Amino acid sequence: MKKHCTYLIAIAGLLLCALVFSASAQQEPRVAIVVNAENQTSSIAVVVNPDNPITSISAADLRRIFSGEKQSWGNNLPVFPVVRASGAREREVLLSQLLKMSEQEYKRYWLQKVYSGESHQEPVALFSNGMQLEAVRAKKGAIALINAQDVREGVKIIKVDGYTPGTPGYSFK
Repeated sequence: MKKHCTYLIAIAGLLLCALVFSASAQQEPRVAIVVNAENQTSSIAVVVNPDNPITSISAADLRRIFSGEKQSWGNNLPVFPVVRASGAREREVLLSQLLKMSEQEYKRYWLQKVYSGESHQEPVALFSNGMQLEAVRAKKGAIALINAQDVREGVKIIKVDGYTPGTPGYSFK
């Protein structure tokens, strides 16, 4: 119970911090709209904290991170995955393209993983890309999937399998 309360307090603090920062800091976009030529929709960028030394990741490692199998960046820095709440496009991309799960399968998967002790918590789910950006800025080990047109200063876009958002061959659209 104590661990659960600590978790809730940490989430509340993160959300409060995100709200304060998003209300006080309106920043210009870091990148222009990234357009997928096939259907004119924006790509989903993978972003990390700028202090994280990683610049590229494989789709397989990305899958391991968001499924809770990879919990460290390898330099004793814990991974802190941040996801969008149900119904968001970024969450749909995460579930359908990366994890190959439905929303219900994802919820059951994390429920089992947390209660079996395999993971200490499921990824934090936030309601907006702005909140995700603030969480990634605030936590060195954070990683998130964000609509490329919503990326702002203070986070770093990393390559996936050698590709950047909007380039031919990039997977997450």
